[in-house]
Amino acid sequence: MRIKIRVSIFIATCPYKLDEMNRNCHLTDREILDVLSMSANAFAVYSTEEIIIQIANDAMIAFWGKDRSIIGLPLDEAVPELKGQPFIGMLKNVLKTGITDSGKAVPAETMIGGKLRTSYYDYEYRAIKNEAGETYCILHSAEDVTSNVLNLQALERAREKEEQLEKEQQFNEELAATNEELNAINEELHQAKQSLQSLNEELEGRVLERTIALAESEASVRYMIADAPIAIAVFKGRDMIIETANQKILEAWGKKSDIIGKPLHIGIPELQGQQFLSILDHVYLTGEPYYGNEVKALVEIDHTIKELYSNFVYHPLKNGQGQVTQIMLIAHVVTDQVLARKKVEDAEEMLRFSVEAANAGTWYMDADTHEFKGSGRLKELFGFDRDEEVSFADITSRIPEDYRERVDAGVKMALSTGEKYYIEHPVVKPGDHKEYWVSAQGKLYANSEGKALHFSGLMLDITRQKQDEHRKNDFISMVSHELKTPLTSLSGYIQLLERNSKKTEDSFSSQMLQKAGNQLNKMTSMINGFLNISRLESGKIHLQKQQFELDALIRDMIDDTRISASNFKFELIPCEPVLVWADRDKIGSVISNLLSNAVKYSPNKHLVVVKCEIKDNNAEVSIKDEGLGIDHDDALRLFERFYRVDHKDNPNISGFGIGLYLSAEIIEHHGGKIWVESEKGKGSTFYFSLPLPG
Repeated sequence: MRIKIRVSIFIATCPYKLDEMNRNCHLTDREILDVLSMSANAFAVYSTEEIIIQIANDAMIAFWGKDRSIIGLPLDEAVPELKGQPFIGMLKNVLKTGITDSGKAVPAETMIGGKLRTSYYDYEYRAIKNEAGETYCILHSAEDVTSNVLNLQALERAREKEEQLEKEQQFNEELAATNEELNAINEELHQAKQSLQSLNEELEGRVLERTIALAESEASVRYMIADAPIAIAVFKGRDMIIETANQKILEAWGKKSDIIGKPLHIGIPELQGQQFLSILDHVYLTGEPYYGNEVKALVEIDHTIKELYSNFVYHPLKNGQGQVTQIMLIAHVVTDQVLARKKVEDAEEMLRFSVEAANAGTWYMDADTHEFKGSGRLKELFGFDRDEEVSFADITSRIPEDYRERVDAGVKMALSTGEKYYIEHPVVKPGDHKEYWVSAQGKLYANSEGKALHFSGLMLDITRQKQDEHRKNDFISMVSHELKTPLTSLSGYIQLLERNSKKTEDSFSSQMLQKAGNQLNKMTSMINGFLNISRLESGKIHLQKQQFELDALIRDMIDDTRISASNFKFELIPCEPVLVWADRDKIGSVISNLLSNAVKYSPNKHLVVVKCEIKDNNAEVSIKDEGLGIDHDDALRLFERFYRVDHKDNPNISGFGIGLYLSAEIIEHHGGKIWVESEKGKGSTFYFSLPLPG
């Protein structure tokens, strides 16, 4: 068969002497190739360094999972899945060296039926040479032995399984024999209790000896300590020589491995005077283990004495005679946990002290059940006995009705959104029917997963403070009223003089009188602000609501502001004409105040952008400047009464801190919201919203 193949290759690649061969064989080249192609053995012929497929019979083509169109193609192009496998390189090596390569049961991955499969082949890459000994092609013969390989593998697995079954059977037999022995021992137990007790003592002694021998084995102990997830050390003899210490215990002590081999009191000298050396000596003498829970030790770490807390055990190790030879320390360092707990406890203690010092009441409400608990002081603030059981409804029943609705709404808001709760409200006690004032602030607390747990906070008696404020407001109101009368007369005189100066064309006097009028208007506005605060805090401020177009009001306020800020550019982004139900004058004062602030706090920028839009059935107005901007901490307090931002870079800005406070109160009385977004040095944007009529 090999002779015929070589003749076929010779004909295919070297067409000389064909006539002589045809006369001898009486077969044409094509006939010889056809005969070989019908062979059941797979073969192929390759030529040139590109490994071109010159011939491949049907059996070889079937191995590759291809058709006869691949004849004449390079092998790596015809069978691309062979890339990355060693066969192309092996063929090139045979072509280069002329040395035949062969192998048995070699795995190869080919694409058969559209799937990449692994098959096993016996193969031969035979170099075919010419008369000069030069390799001009390669004969590749192959036999698929996949089924044989798989059968051998299956046989191997079956053999392994059989061996495993034999081992299991042997183990079961040994187990059965052991069970029989145990049954015999149990029978002997019933027959001779004293003999069994003696046997148990002997067995326990052997186990103890083996345990101690293992503990005394340096290699075993070292292995155990090195792999332990907790701090471990072993002390030898009554001098407590540090025989072994793993990295965790060294880190806890703040020491290095050079202390191993030294007595404990020398390796860790700061332990002298502490309890540990005497405890270890007691364990060594008595053979009784010692357990410590969150015990504090003072150790030197980085030249500083620090507290170390740990849960530990001193366990004595005994020899065969029951004598203690070593003590093993097993410790779990809990310093971080203890210090964290102590910090919380200190904070709680400080909080309790602060609450008691402030004579404050406290409350607790479960976030799910709304179960309410109040402290004794809180009950007193509402006219209850300290030991009396009261509910949230009992507490709110002693709040006047108009404030009770605000309290209920604030609590619901805090429970649903987590928003901080702060409110001041009166309390009417049933005994004397006097009105007392309290301030309450609280928040919703959640666990680490964000689940709401409880709503709690503090309550203080601010009755005296409120009385002082009322007296102050009465005084401010009285003084403001008294000041308004001469200011009104003065305003009339200035207007009269200004008209006369215009008639006489005295431009200098006219300018001075105009400036005097502007200052008088500022003073009048300031006095009106104080009067509004007084009325607001005494509950006498009234809203005269009417229906008007908000966008028209915004345009009017911008036009008024332009008169006094002619160097500023006001850009309006209006919303569609929208009607609101509100006090037009007071909403106008809010817009005017925000525009004035935008001008006042933008000394170097001259653009103010006013925007109006409809959001969620609310009219939202924003006023944006490019001025000084506000720190985050200042922004949180900006709407408080008399609060002013300290602008060190521009200290000449005047004001009393009442404009934003009044604006916030006006918007709140309309059921709206007011807020600010700002960044220091990058300007501010003030917002307010008003609910649209349903």
